[in-house]
Amino acid sequence: ASLIATHDLMHTIELTPSLHLPLSSRCRFSSFRNALLQGNQHPPSTMAQALTRRMSRLAIGSRQFLSTQCAWSIRAPAASTPSPSPSPLGLFQKFNHPAGLQQRCLFSSVIRPEFDKKSLFANNDFGATSAMSPMIPLSAAENFAAFVHANKHQKVKPFILARRRKALRTYVGNEKNIRHSPWRMNLVCQFAAGLTVPEALRQLMFCQKSKAPLVAKVIRRTSNLADIRHGLQPSQLEVAECFATHGSHLKRIKIMGRGRSGKKHRRHSHIRLVLREIDFPTKLLQAETVNQKRKWLGNLRIAQEDYEKARVDKEELAELEAMAAELEEEARRKKEEEEK
Repeated sequence: ASLIATHDLMHTIELTPSLHLPLSSRCRFSSFRNALLQGNQHPPSTMAQALTRRMSRLAIGSRQFLSTQCAWSIRAPAASTPSPSPSPLGLFQKFNHPAGLQQRCLFSSVIRPEFDKKSLFANNDFGATSAMSPMIPLSAAENFAAFVHANKHQKVKPFILARRRKALRTYVGNEKNIRHSPWRMNLVCQFAAGLTVPEALRQLMFCQKSKAPLVAKVIRRTSNLADIRHGLQPSQLEVAECFATHGSHLKRIKIMGRGRSGKKHRRHSHIRLVLREIDFPTKLLQAETVNQKRKWLGNLRIAQEDYEKARVDKEELAELEAMAAELEEEARRKKEEEEK
């Protein structure tokens, strides 16, 4: 319980890098961290409670959250989970009891029960953000969005987002030697860059450029590659990169007046496409308004439905293939018996 509460506390410090702690709080935090690093899993409770009260007041700023010491206490939270109350935002949920907030917010919903002290201090940021999955449950995402919206003045360190982005799965697609100039091809590619795969295909469907169907074909082909390798659906992918570069140009004769001739280039281009897995917690964290958070929550719901549907279809297909293999084996045995 002490390690779990300490993990929550470290994550609060990580998510709130702009906090300016006084010298006394910094000394208490340093001694608390050193006690854990030295193997003392039960540091003095007074020091831990004083530090956690200070961090709770700076991170949340809620009088109701500070009315009891069990929010960030070393002791384990209560077993009973309070029922959520409707939020004025109409979409997110808030919890009246601090223990319920601790159970349902970002920290406790992503803690792995098998973590240890070595992984806690592995990457110099206490390993808290790296524990989150790119696609979290919808209820946890709503609570995380409410927590982020309530603490939107806090900023996450860029290296944390860069590490999460580096850990995401990516899929590269390309199309070479297209009889189209790179400048005009980039006009089509810019419609898809930065969007999710369904939104990019929808944009290219209504684009009147001649090479829009070709870019859509490359996106579909790369998304099929993601489905084959890791079972990711198009609603779980975004277009991280989409641009055109110069290919091998063909030189031709340009007929000019007065018996002169010049040269012209038949330009060709290559398309490079990179699809990346969508990190929904990061999208919710970077969304500035409630409508943007609502949009990403809707995308998360669609992605989860598509993933579950694809998983059920694959399981049914595997069962049918197993049944077909059994029937073939039975028919082969009967045929061998008849021949004998």
